[in-house]
Amino acid sequence: MGKYQQNLRAKVVKEAQLKLSVHREKGTDTSMSVFEAAQLMDKIRWSKSHQEEEHSIFFAVSMN
Repeated sequence: MGKYQQNLRAKVVKEAQLKLSVHREKGTDTSMSVFEAAQLMDKIRWSKSHQEEEHSIFFAVSMN
């Protein structure tokens, strides 16, 4: 189940990054609101911070 969750999380992050890159390219001609862009950025940041927490837990356990 863990591998599935990692794949799903990676897919969500890739989609968010793609949408943000399209938003960046369109500039003022985009239909995306500031709030939608902020939600996508939050998804990316949350995923990265969550991955760091997982790695730090395993690192701490392996050191004991």
